Amino acid sequence: GICFGSSSSWCFCGRAGSPQAARMNASEPCCLCSGGSEDSSPEQATARIAVVTGANKGIGYHTAEQLVKAGGLRVIAACRDPDRGQQAARHLGAEFVQLDISDEGSIGAFVQYIASKYGRLDVLVNNAAIAFKGADPTPFQGQTLPTLRTNFWGTVALTDQLLPLLRRGRSPRVVNVASMAGRLGQVSGSLQRRFSSPALTRDELFALVRKFQDDVAAGRHRQEGWGNSNYGLSKLALIAYTLLVAREEGNAMRANACCPGYCDTDMSSHRGPRSPAEGARNATMLALLRDDGPTGAFVRDMQISEW
Repeated sequence: GICFGSSSSWCFCGRAGSPQAARMNASEPCCLCSGGSEDSSPEQATARIAVVTGANKGIGYHTAEQLVKAGGLRVIAACRDPDRGQQAARHLGAEFVQLDISDEGSIGAFVQYIASKYGRLDVLVNNAAIAFKGADPTPFQGQTLPTLRTNFWGTVALTDQLLPLLRRGRSPRVVNVASMAGRLGQVSGSLQRRFSSPALTRDELFALVRKFQDDVAAGRHRQEGWGNSNYGLSKLALIAYTLLVAREEGNAMRANACCPGYCDTDMSSHRGPRSPAEGARNATMLALLRDDGPTGAFVRDMQISEW
């Protein structure tokens, strides 16, 4: 794969040895990677506008924190829970805006707020997601729609509605936090070819996800080649959507997906060996990607990886 940087110095702007980069530690991106100034302030009128969903804890919190520290960005912590979101935003030095990506009305209100206040968006990090724990008594069929409603349909709806604002942004970036659980190998060869086709359309992608939902409801998803993971399928579909957006937007935008790794977060019941700050580095790196950086890539451990 293409390596963006080592674990000890992950600045990929080619200035890792500079005084500016030296003041950053391994969990903080060098602001020069996105062409920013070390003296940039989020309060300046020239600040880029960045949205991080699910920013009140875990990967989202640390992604937002790293973006704030990078400078030159006004970071918006978009969270479902107002109390937790406001508390996190205060600690981060970010702006809190309420957002529940499983609710169409909440998405619409959020997009209208960004459009009215800023008129553009420069960075979107789609981090918000849910996963049912293994011990959850909810039947598999009962977990399917809630998982896809947040992890796929809600993320797609938010991104699609924000795309016009991103097109007005400066060096716009879309970063979808996915997972190795979304690997293509979980589904049959026929489905792999359909999801990974460079000719895949929105209608075809959405039809595939709806077929999974229908097959689960009918109890035939395994026979139809889907595997047996609602979370995994939601992330597989999200990666396919990321690649689709990258193809649609071309060089005008950078849209990439990433896997943070197995991290010590609520979602993993704090079993992951990797800190959430370390896991967030992949998303932060892609949010600060230079204009000549990749698009339509899946990044894992700071490298472009096979999906």
